[in-house]
Amino acid sequence: MNKTLKIIFAILSTIGTVTIIIVLWEVIFKHIFIRDNSNNNPIPTPTITQSPTTSPPINPTISLEDRFSSGDRRLFINKPNPQVEQGIAAFKAGNYEEAKQLFMEGKTSDPRDPEIEIYLNNSKARKKGNPFILATVVPVDTKATNAEEMLRGVADAQTKFNQQSSNNRLLEIMIVNDSNEPNIAQQVAKKIANNTAILGVIGHNSSSASASALKEYEKAGIAMISPTSTSTSLFSNVFFRTVPSDAKGGEILARYAIDNNINKVAIFYTSASNYSQSLKDAFVKYFEQLGKVSIFDLSLTNFNAKSTVEVLQNQFDAFVLLPNTEQEITNLSLQVAKTNHQLSTPMKLLGGDALYNPATLTFGGDAVEGLVLAVPWFAKDTYSYTNTAAKRWGGRVSWRTASSYDATQALINALSTDATRNTVLNKLKQTNLLSTETSGETLQFLSNGDRNTDPILVKVIKGGKNAPEGSNYSFEIINK
Repeated sequence: MNKTLKIIFAILSTIGTVTIIIVLWEVIFKHIFIRDNSNNNPIPTPTITQSPTTSPPINPTISLEDRFSSGDRRLFINKPNPQVEQGIAAFKAGNYEEAKQLFMEGKTSDPRDPEIEIYLNNSKARKKGNPFILATVVPVDTKATNAEEMLRGVADAQTKFNQQSSNNRLLEIMIVNDSNEPNIAQQVAKKIANNTAILGVIGHNSSSASASALKEYEKAGIAMISPTSTSTSLFSNVFFRTVPSDAKGGEILARYAIDNNINKVAIFYTSASNYSQSLKDAFVKYFEQLGKVSIFDLSLTNFNAKSTVEVLQNQFDAFVLLPNTEQEITNLSLQVAKTNHQLSTPMKLLGGDALYNPATLTFGGDAVEGLVLAVPWFAKDTYSYTNTAAKRWGGRVSWRTASSYDATQALINALSTDATRNTVLNKLKQTNLLSTETSGETLQFLSNGDRNTDPILVKVIKGGKNAPEGSNYSFEIINK
């Protein structure tokens, strides 16, 4: 009996040892190492794990109804303003003249708040009667900065239309909060689609949210113009956008790399992001024709910028930073830049428009000098909108503001006295706005809804008149 047990234990021990060896092989060689397709050198990458949640938590107490407002509730709830609160009460009661006066007072105390200006315009439109109604969908509670930047452009176009309107109908903008969350985006889109008074939609912000919402708009035949969603997977007969798609962004960045003798790149992207994935794919498509690529996922929970970059040194000509807009992920990409800056021979840096913001300059500092980005819009002094918007909002506005202005202008241009969803949709397809009617460039849509324009290449330079507070660096256009 004892002899039999010894044999069994010996067999189990052998099986256990073999299993452990196999597991170690899988972990060490399959998951920790990937192969660089340019020179077959092993390059470390983290094991594949679930991507982290980097957005602020979505408020579960917000009902679907509370995500909509034309002036009857405050969506940006962390901005106390007594006059605005009183204006909301008057608006809800149908006292639009009183609401207008109170919103004007509230605007005086907080002139940079676009929500107030939109409610002020809506009060005037309601008082006039029978307004045109458009919806704008933004991530109020999870990406407040993005939401406000978008609403500034919408407010500018609405104000301009209502001041210049030659007919009896003014424009009302219904603000909608989708939290940048696909499930919620589809819910609010369905509610918008069921409200036949709404003639068109400006939004959504993220490509993932836009993709979910688009299903509902397509069924309802209501036009949607996104000022910020660039994913190449977005396509519908009701979809338009006022920014270049990722296909163009990736191509222009890849061509810049090839033209500047960059032959081998390491790409850092976010697999969980529709936008980041799309931009990465577009870059690879064009760059791989002449160059070599290795790819790393910033969203892996155990990604370590320092150790990864240190192993990669001297193996590439450039690092391509294509994070999504989540702050934790953009910070990781900037940590890549900072570690790169500490190398004896730093790699060149390229990137996507998620890094086109003041935080890149203030947080990145010396490490991002020379970083080249493909961006949708640049605040040129030659654009009349650049100066008008800067004066209105107390400083230069972002590309999200400019593209949101253009989206609203396109929808306004498609309105008519007898406007329906169908007439708006058909007129949008024939949009032809002059540069004086937009944020600076002419606006036409291609047959797939994309804007007929190219991205702009900018570089981080030391100094410059547009350096944000707390930074010695700024962005400037690269002259081809």
